[in-house]
Amino acid sequence: MIRTFLCTLVSLIALVAQSAFAADAYPARPIRMIVGYAAGGAADAAARHLATLVSKRLGQNIVVENRPGASGSIAAATVASSPADGYTLLYATSDLVLYPLLTGNTTFVPLRDFVPVVGVSRRPLLLVTNPSLGFKSARDLVAAAKAKPATITFESSGVGSVEHLAGHLFQKLTATELVHVPYKGSAPGILALLGGQVQIGFEVPLGVLDHVKAGKLVALLTTSGERLASLPSVPTAKEEGLAALDIRAPWGGIFAPAGTPADRIAKLNAEFVAARTAPETMAHAIFAETISLAGTPDAFAAFVRSDYERWAALIREAGLRLNP
Repeated sequence: MIRTFLCTLVSLIALVAQSAFAADAYPARPIRMIVGYAAGGAADAAARHLATLVSKRLGQNIVVENRPGASGSIAAATVASSPADGYTLLYATSDLVLYPLLTGNTTFVPLRDFVPVVGVSRRPLLLVTNPSLGFKSARDLVAAAKAKPATITFESSGVGSVEHLAGHLFQKLTATELVHVPYKGSAPGILALLGGQVQIGFEVPLGVLDHVKAGKLVALLTTSGERLASLPSVPTAKEEGLAALDIRAPWGGIFAPAGTPADRIAKLNAEFVAARTAPETMAHAIFAETISLAGTPDAFAAFVRSDYERWAALIREAGLRLNP
């Protein structure tokens, strides 16, 4: 009788321990990573590369889902309203803080509704133009824009994007008037540049480097503080007399809904940091000319807060307010 009771008790303890382990096992099913931009762009490519590596490390698929529109805000709103269980992630760019600041028109508050998981990269921009215009320098562009105001068009990946803000800052610093043409992501914007539907744009080097080297686009300047190793002949904004256009953006990073358990955030962080610092990632073209932001969740949270405050001050000083 006692022996039977003890055996039953041991079995129950083992069953409870097994159940507890199963409850704590994470991830127990595939994870969604929502990207707020069209497939084929820089954000999408980076997200898919990291998702592939981390899927192997976790033993569960991370399924990338594209929900483009409103400079990533459609995707952000989706994730903000998702269960805080670690099974829905957001791959976001600096648009996550820019769009709400510029429009005041979002259903989420970036510093309140998300918990940073890990920073991925930050990168500079290139000011590029269709060669049919004949511009050889930023000064040529400024002269043409002043001669015929509101006739030169510039593309961006969406209203309120970093590229859009860079275009606005360029106009303010050069006292010119350009016409903004937004697209749903960088890929369609670059296609429009190549096709001559728009004339200039601020793009990350990755998206336009091959086109510049092939002579299909002309690079006029970089917003980086230093010349790019891949395009050493292209001057910096500072060298062109536009030091205030020194923009170290856009950046990319991964977020989860606020309230996601800290242990799951820590696990995801460790796996994504390992993937970001892996040799195959460091050698991948999608991460060329980038500065890694891989680190702790707290470090990325501090970076995002600092960037938010910097852009808030800049937008306020510039008097920018956009209608989405």
